[in-house]
Amino acid sequence: MDFTLEKWRTNFLEDFMLATKDPHLADNMCETLPYPMETAFAAEYIRERMFNSEERQMCRAIVCNDKAVGGVDVILGSGVFEKSGELSIWLAKEYRGKGLGAAVISEICSRCFEQYDIIRIEAHPYSVHPQAAAALIRAGFTHEGTMHSAIFKNGKTYDYEVFALIRH
Repeated sequence: MDFTLEKWRTNFLEDFMLATKDPHLADNMCETLPYPMETAFAAEYIRERMFNSEERQMCRAIVCNDKAVGGVDVILGSGVFEKSGELSIWLAKEYRGKGLGAAVISEICSRCFEQYDIIRIEAHPYSVHPQAAAALIRAGFTHEGTMHSAIFKNGKTYDYEVFALIRH
């Protein structure tokens, strides 16, 4: 599937609103997304990503056929974690399960290793979301462990997995 990773733009607002009309998406993200999506939240989400300096983070819209169908961020750590970044990705429902996630993950990690002086990128998908784990493995990540009962969201406790990609 053809895609580009583009800086967020205000004209992606409608695409963002459509892509996030999925309660499953909000339930499975570590970030707290409202469901149903609120226009003010969506506009602020896009604005934050548009105007960040990119000194310590790379945030991109995933664009297919001129539509933003998801987002991917790598946020760099600080202190003893300054050589690491944390990856998060989301896709609209109709774009999941088609190999797009793994391709996007590979591309953003490649860009981050080129742009930043980091040696590690990690991701933390919920254990109940095996498709995310599969995409990470296809993109070259290694499973490092499970954090049991580590997330409490919407009245439920979840395990999450730790995956990492090390610069070679």
